[in-house]
Amino acid sequence: MGEDERRAAHHRLRVARAGLLDRADVIDGGVRRLLARLDLTRTDEEHERVIDALMGVCRAADALRALARGDIDEADEATCSMAHYARRALG
Repeated sequence: MGEDERRAAHHRLRVARAGLLDRADVIDGGVRRLLARLDLTRTDEEHERVIDALMGVCRAADALRALARGDIDEADEATCSMAHYARRALG
């Protein structure tokens, strides 16, 4: 691999990582907006499922950040946790 190819590969990796971090930030912003609209004093089953869904979405953002860092183990843990919250949200 020549120097130009190495630079191009490094640039693509930087762009990909930045894209993952941007997506994670968008997810977090959406969750914050939804949480601001929720009545957090409710404890009924439907409300708990909504909270579980939001937790799963947050774990998706964590997985994206871990991938951006190149931390495959943390990304795997976050996706397993995301699946757990998704199952709970679906009942």
